Amino acid sequence: MSAIRRRSKTPRGIAYLEAGQGEPLVLIHGVGMRLEAWEPQIAFLAQTHRVIAVDMPGHGESDPLPRGSLLADYVRWFGSFLDELGLVRVNVCGHSMGALIAGGSAATFGERIARVALINGVYRRSPEARAAVIARSREIENGQVDLEAPLMRWFGEAETDGEPYRLTRGWLSEVDQEGYSTAYAAFAQGDEVYADAWPRIGCPALFLTGNEDPNSTPAMSKAMASAAPAGEAVIVAGRHMVNLTAPTLVNEALSAWLMREERRTSEPPFDPRALRDAFGAFMTGVTVITSQDSTGQPIGFTANSFTSVSLSPPLLLVCLAKSARSHATMVSARGFAVNVLAADQKDVSNTFARPVDDRFATVQWRFGPCGSPIISGSAAWFDCELERTVDAGDHTILLGRVGSFENAGRNGLGYARGGYFTAALEAQGQTITQGGGAHVGAVAERAGLIYLLEDEAGRFALPNLTVHAANPAEALAERLEMLSGLAASVGFLFSVYSDRKTGRQHIVYRATLGPGAPSVGQFFTSDSIPFDRLDSPQTADILRRFALESSLGNFGVYFGNETAGSVHPLGIGG
Repeated sequence: MSAIRRRSKTPRGIAYLEAGQGEPLVLIHGVGMRLEAWEPQIAFLAQTHRVIAVDMPGHGESDPLPRGSLLADYVRWFGSFLDELGLVRVNVCGHSMGALIAGGSAATFGERIARVALINGVYRRSPEARAAVIARSREIENGQVDLEAPLMRWFGEAETDGEPYRLTRGWLSEVDQEGYSTAYAAFAQGDEVYADAWPRIGCPALFLTGNEDPNSTPAMSKAMASAAPAGEAVIVAGRHMVNLTAPTLVNEALSAWLMREERRTSEPPFDPRALRDAFGAFMTGVTVITSQDSTGQPIGFTANSFTSVSLSPPLLLVCLAKSARSHATMVSARGFAVNVLAADQKDVSNTFARPVDDRFATVQWRFGPCGSPIISGSAAWFDCELERTVDAGDHTILLGRVGSFENAGRNGLGYARGGYFTAALEAQGQTITQGGGAHVGAVAERAGLIYLLEDEAGRFALPNLTVHAANPAEALAERLEMLSGLAASVGFLFSVYSDRKTGRQHIVYRATLGPGAPSVGQFFTSDSIPFDRLDSPQTADILRRFALESSLGNFGVYFGNETAGSVHPLGIGG
């Protein structure tokens, strides 16, 4: 078997390798494989491009996604991978399941995709083919893994004696079974998720498959190429693993695809992360949107894109991503409810924001007067009939007519800059500094990189200062800008603790820095922080916790002293 490549790994546990320089090209393999399946393409394309091959979740050395994750979850995973590497715009090529992820990415965040290539991709399976692949998915989920069956589908009889067959068999035999099962289930249901999107994907799109592939057929590739404005179908001799069995033909097709002139849409070429961060400056409440599916089962998801529209008639709206697993159900439902979460319902928000099998099992709820689920303890709820839907780019606007509502008089849970907050917690920082001053610092980051300062002894510390002012966040922002020479924005509290030896109070905020090279100090990835050269154990604890909570997308506030305390949900005192 070929040597296993040494990988890098992102803070969120995504394994990848890089080769070459130039315009970035990301390669995503298929179910049961690992990034070494791209060896012929890596060697050839790294001569002209910065090639980044990635292990799919639960494959190779990448951490898995939760059981039950769907194709949209894998697309979001890929978007987070681009964020972690700071990649604003890339070419992406996927094989099989990787092709579905590549196509979904072009449909979901097309402004980041310069070109897209689908190798042995599936598209609108026949009912018989869909039933067969779903049946295989259930067998795999039940532990009935058969190596011979997929290998016979992937290779023709003449190909079973070659090196590609031997390598593929080895990779398939070594794959993590849970990661394999989760990915295959998403693959089985993924052929139609983004099928309608191809007419609006304007970048150069290559659809390549083998002339004898029984599942990713030439007809599928030609249909996708016909639907895409800049689509091209290429059919080569072989079956499902043409990247290994016909590498010269595949490499030539990819090389020609990469030389095609990039077609940009009329949308401005914003950095999506920067745009999302700017949207995040607007403080919102947190809601859970609920409804029923066609069988009467409750469904729900967390959302902060909610607003009132009209008092007469009583209308409100929410925005739902087209990639959401509940999109088809919600747009066809009779109605929905908006549950405005209370300040102590952060756990409810997290439950409905993640792919959990039964989100309603951990909360108390009832059906409202208009038929949608109402979550107990909410600050307020609105039970609505679906008035109409409005297409809005990669989202759908759901306009609801309020049929019933209730206001519990409780304070709501807030969200901004990627984290929860309540007014009571933010006020605590000001109270401490007004009461005699405090040592105020920041975990300042940019695109996942953390900013640290080095002192004369070669130790690294958080940027900080002593504050007596009424607004410590404002003073800290000025200090950050003076030190780094970069634009600075101070967010919410991260840690509040007292040093028993000195009697001094310490307050740490989360902050973000703008683009550019800092005047002093430097940026570190989470896995390159020099923990052996930090100025104190407290700094080490703060940075370890920040890395963990960043990976979860879920922040709290630490209260205690320099050695003992607890992390509190951000609903305390609200």
